[in-house]
Parts: sequence; structure tokens; C-alpha cells
Amino acid sequence: MALVNAPSDEETLSMFSPQHDLEHEVEQFINNHPLTKEMRTKEGFIESRPHLKIPDPYRAQNLTAGVLLGPGKVVVPPIAFTEEGGKSIVSIYYLGNDVCGHPGIVHGGLLATMLDEGLARACFAALPFGMGVTANLNINYRAPTMANSYVVLRATTTKVEGRKAWVEGRIETLVDNDEKPVVLAEATALYISPKQAANTNITWHPSLSRHERNEYRKQRGFTLWFTGLSASGKSTVATALEQHLLHLGLAAYRLDGDNVRFGLNKDLGFSDKDRTENIRRIGEVAKLFADSSTIALTSFISPFKADRQLARELHEAAGSQQPGDDPLPFIEVYVDVPVAVAEQRDPKGLYKKARAGEIKEFTGISSPYEAPENPEITIRTHERSVEECVADIVAWLEEKKLIPTKTT
Repeated sequence: MALVNAPSDEETLSMFSPQHDLEHEVEQFINNHPLTKEMRTKEGFIESRPHLKIPDPYRAQNLTAGVLLGPGKVVVPPIAFTEEGGKSIVSIYYLGNDVCGHPGIVHGGLLATMLDEGLARACFAALPFGMGVTANLNINYRAPTMANSYVVLRATTTKVEGRKAWVEGRIETLVDNDEKPVVLAEATALYISPKQAANTNITWHPSLSRHERNEYRKQRGFTLWFTGLSASGKSTVATALEQHLLHLGLAAYRLDGDNVRFGLNKDLGFSDKDRTENIRRIGEVAKLFADSSTIALTSFISPFKADRQLARELHEAAGSQQPGDDPLPFIEVYVDVPVAVAEQRDPKGLYKKARAGEIKEFTGISSPYEAPENPEITIRTHERSVEECVADIVAWLEEKKLIPTKTT
């Protein structure tokens, strides 16, 4: 997964603020521990909180960065010291009482996940594309890991050959300098960097600045991202708006959820994975249209918040490629219609088929729709006509100076 606008290692260190007494206590203990102080003096080691590099929309879907991070679990985001060149890593954790398999004993599955992630982070910088997938992981549990305790993960890259890296590591108790730690679990692993992970033979070629292009074309490019249930009226309003913008002399183009599946996305189905890839591709295409000083209108159900956030971040990243250039606005338009209304409309008969079990993973029936929390624009097609919805959007665009104010 590509991380758009991922924070730097240094930035992750200021991204966590303790909210509870235990978090304050754990944070202070780790920061003042002799091991932490020792690692901060070692040359060639970079301090970070790697779990905080994961974008917010995806963090909730991640085990150690989301589901198991917080009070009673992995209480504070672990601090890691990674040796440059993918040579080794030292990471400090505090494991609470809510991650137990048996009362008072941390679940072995969590330890396995920690080892897999930790050993991977140790070697990634040594791999060709800076990333890899787990090809083999062997774990030996040496002693019970007690809940409400501090532990240290240590890992060392032992061998690198092309796209392969072998790593050894362990989890042990955190002790003072004069004490001997107890080894809790040991692991060996092999990571392989996929051939398709990156292409080192490509180079980004700068073009006209966005400001120059906007000046030449006498309009701004941006994306209007229509999201809502099937039969909510996304395509109807987007089509009417596209026509209105063209009548105003503005270049606009609508990308439709059904239409793109006849070509660009004809290889995708409707599983959660394919839906995510569908939206990623459209986010990239819409970004290119907007970058060309065209108004891109997309009408896709796009049911998942994380996918819509990724599309937004693609625009934000493109907008900051050239310092001082015009931004690349992304406007989320939520077509807010109750599922009962959409089902009553059902122009394609899809809800009826979904209710009958003929269509699996149908949004609003057997697959969730995650409504936007802070859309720029909300329209309700069951309360206002298509023309009124278009007028509302146009008024918003004029107010934000994204299109010229119409003069009479």
C-alpha cells in the first residue's frame, strides 16, 4: 500500500499525545529508560513511531496500529530505533491487560504479529524497493509474556541477496543495564521484495505549472466527487451539472461508475478489494483531468471512507508537487438519500435482485456504505429537484471562486 503524504520519522515522534494517566506514565517511563537514552546516542539509528506513518483511514484496519493500539492493549505507539541501511531495529512496547490469550498472559498471536512487523522493518531499507512481503516466519516461544509489562523487540538482518533478506529477532523483557533480560520469543524470517513493487527506471518529468495551465485555459481544474448509494441520483445530478458547466464555457468531464467498467476497470469485480482498486484508479484519473485544468466529475458509490480519503490525498499530494503552485481542489459531494428511498426508486432492479440474494456484496443491503463525516457539499435528491441540486452546487463553487460568478 502506498502511503500518500506519509509523515517523516521525525514527525511521527510528535504525533502522539497521552490522554490518560497510564499513557502518561508509560510514555514517561519509556522516554526516561536507560535503553532509550542509550539508543538516542548511537550513530546510524533513526528514532520513529512507525505505526503512525499509516494514514488515519487505514489505521483502523491495521492490527497493531489501530485495533490493538490504545488503553489496555498496546498502550502507546511503540518507539523504534532503526539502523540505517536495513541492518537492525530495537523497539520498545508496553502490553496491557486486554491482549491476553489466558488471564494475565499476552496472546501468542500478538507476539507473532509484532515479530513479523519488527523483523520486516529491520530489513526493508536493505531491499531494492524499500519493502517486502513475508515469505517465511518461524517462531519459538520461550517464556510466557506477562500482561502490563514492558518488552523490547530486537532484530538483525543476517543476509541480503537481491530481493531477499533474512532476519533474526526476539522479544525480551525490558530491564535496566545491570539486569539480564528474559527471552520471551525468538523468530527467523525471510522477506522478499516483489518484482512489481517499483520500477527504478522511471523518472517524473515536470511540465507546465498548474498556475500556468489554469491561466492559459482561463479556468481552474478540480474534482467533484459524488458519493452515495445506488439510485441516490449521483449520475443524474452529475450529468446535469456537467451540461451546465459546459454551457458556461467551462471544460468538464464526467467519469461514471458503470461506464468505466466497460474499459479501464473491466477487469474488476465487486469484492471489497476490487472496489478499493476501482476507486484508486478513478482517483488517479480524476486527478489527471483536474491537473489539466478540466473540471472532473466522478459519480461512484465509493462506499468506503478510506478509499475516498485516499482519492483526496492523491489530489493533495499532486497539489504540493511544485511549491507555490495552485492547489488541486477535491470536493466531496454527498448525495444523502435514505436506503428506503433508493430502494423504492431502483431503476435498474438491483435492490430487488440483492434482496433475493442474486447479487452479493450489494452496497446498502449486504455490504456497508460509510457515509462522509465532513463532505464539502451535501445534496438530497428526494427533497430537491435535479435543477435545484445543480444550482446549489454551482452556488457553492462560485462562493469558493472555483468558477466565475455568472453575470446577467
